[in-house]
Formats: sequence, structure tokens, C-alpha cells
Amino acid sequence: MGGRSLSRDLTYPLALNKLYLMLKGFKSKVFGAPSSEVVERSVSSETPQDAAKQFRRLEDRSGPDDTVVSAQSSFKGDISGRAGARIAGEMQGDIRCEGLVWVEETAKVKGDIHCAYVILEGELEGNIGPSLHVELRTKAKMRGNIETKLLAIADGSFFEGQVNMPTPEAQPVHFAEKRHPGPGRD
Repeated sequence: MGGRSLSRDLTYPLALNKLYLMLKGFKSKVFGAPSSEVVERSVSSETPQDAAKQFRRLEDRSGPDDTVVSAQSSFKGDISGRAGARIAGEMQGDIRCEGLVWVEETAKVKGDIHCAYVILEGELEGNIGPSLHVELRTKAKMRGNIETKLLAIADGSFFEGQVNMPTPEAQPVHFAEKRHPGPGRD
């Protein structure tokens, strides 16, 4: 192998490859041409398909920052925040959050839930909405109204109230009466 060692032969092409990628990245920054590094980063970042897969099920929206009221606890007051809430005990008060509110089978909630996503497995005496997606699961018991775009009610659940599912087409149409009553007409 001449005057070169085997280890130098193995690292030499790797160093050239690394230098090539650096220069190619520099060239793309200067001239605007895409580089393989940019492609690799975009593949590793979250794509819309990954985001859809990540939240394939509603419970996938539950996160580690969610507020928790455990099964052996009771809570009086309102909960609000950016994360979601998971209720397994008794609660009196309203819930306002941006994440998922999950009322588990052992939970009894008296209050309104104002959240984009709601899973109800326990008992709720109050209203839900406005929401994007609400699920009433098999053992859910609810007395109150629901305002949501998507609603799933499982067999075996109990629901007493009204449902409002607004759509863009359901907006009221206002018009002015153009006919004038003639003589003899009311």
C-alpha cells in the first residue's frame, strides 16, 4: 500500500466525503441550490403525514404536561392552560385548555368543558364546546349540551341533551323581503 497505513486509507475517504458535504452545504447557502444535508434534515423533521399518524387516535393527543386529577382525589375550581387535562377523580369547575380533556371511567365532573378535543368515559354534568372532536365512549354518562364539529357516541353510553354541529353551510342566511303586500293581502 505504499507509504500509507490501512487506518489512514479508511478515514481518508470519510474525511473527503465530510468535506464534500460541508462545501456542498456552503454552496447551497451561497447560491441557493439544495444540498443533501437540507434534504436529510427535512426528512428527519416532522412531515404532515407524520403529524397525521402521530394523532391517528384521539387519545394520542394526551401528553406528559397534562393536568391530572387522580382517581382518589377531588378538586374544586377551574382548570385552564395550554396542555390538556386527565380527570379520574371528582371535580367541580370548568375546564378550559388547548389540549385533550380525557374524563376517565372513574371520574365525576360537574362543570363545562371548553376544549378542542374531549374523550368522555366517566360522568359529566355540564356542557362541552365549542370543540373540534368529542367522543362519548361505552360507559360515558352525560347530561348537558355538546357543540362540536365531529362527534362519536359509542353503544352503551348515556347522553341527555342537545347537539350542535356547526358547518360553514349551516350559517344563517339573511335576506330582505322584497315583496310588498298589495291591497287585500296581509
